[in-house]
Amino acid sequence: MTDRMDFIRELKRLADQIPWGRVATVSDISKALGDEATGPAVFRILRDAAIVGAHRVVRTSGHVPNPVFATLLHAEGVRLVRGRVVQLMDRRVTDFHGSRPLASLREEQRRLAARVVTKDGFSSEETIAGFDLAYDREIGTAAAVVLSLADGKIVQTAQTQVRVRFPYIPGYLAYREFPGIKRCFALLDPKPDILMIDGHGILHPARFGIASYVGVALNRSTIGVAKRPYVGDVGPMPREVGGITPVHLDGELRGVGIRSSLSHRLIYVSVGHLISLNSAVRLTKLMCKTRIPEPLRQAHLLADRDKGNRRKSAKSG
Repeated sequence: MTDRMDFIRELKRLADQIPWGRVATVSDISKALGDEATGPAVFRILRDAAIVGAHRVVRTSGHVPNPVFATLLHAEGVRLVRGRVVQLMDRRVTDFHGSRPLASLREEQRRLAARVVTKDGFSSEETIAGFDLAYDREIGTAAAVVLSLADGKIVQTAQTQVRVRFPYIPGYLAYREFPGIKRCFALLDPKPDILMIDGHGILHPARFGIASYVGVALNRSTIGVAKRPYVGDVGPMPREVGGITPVHLDGELRGVGIRSSLSHRLIYVSVGHLISLNSAVRLTKLMCKTRIPEPLRQAHLLADRDKGNRRKSAKSG
């Protein structure tokens, strides 16, 4: 698996290929990484990693993101007008050589998507577990909370820390969060019947979001619940709490939006693995006391609380 340092090293190699006095657009860099749609995330990683030559990567429009970069480009003879590169095409570098790590990961997702089962594969539905991670730089605090489906009470929790091995890039969340989820799942005894994951399942460009990744890797029934749509065409807003609206992608029903509270912000439910969409929707609605289903809400609270406690311990030590 491509880890964070491999990814950063690849970004550095690409930035090194932009000569003095030339520029590339963020879409050029993300395309060289293997997925042009990841431009905003790549732009953020370039900035946060303080990569030498990052000032030569501009927005697709030619705009320079901050005054410091503009000053550096000006010193290299790049003319800017109102923060935008003049004659962008003459200055632009588009031919890069690299390993295209995101293309490899997307190929893996498409291959593994063939294993996803969209029918109910659980023998009972007594317990459901929610998973979430809270981050403190390169350390992730992972938490799992198991609830009884009969009365919604918490019956088991687990938490652990993991080193973050992959940056946050939409569409590739599993490569960042699965190690923490896997470790938390291993701590649970007995194992929950159904897993609820904060992210998408088959409502994903490769039909293999984090909920599907977790389900296939652990061979468990999983539901994907996301706070916002990533891809797909969302139907009309449901008029009443508990109402649903379809989400289609490539002409196929891939998930639904649920109005789980009075808020007009929907949650987006899709099949992860070994569950039908009908069951995923039914169980998610059952677990919604507020906008966010209780397994995920409680896991989020536990992860945040545990991260805070570890910070206090580190300071006091």
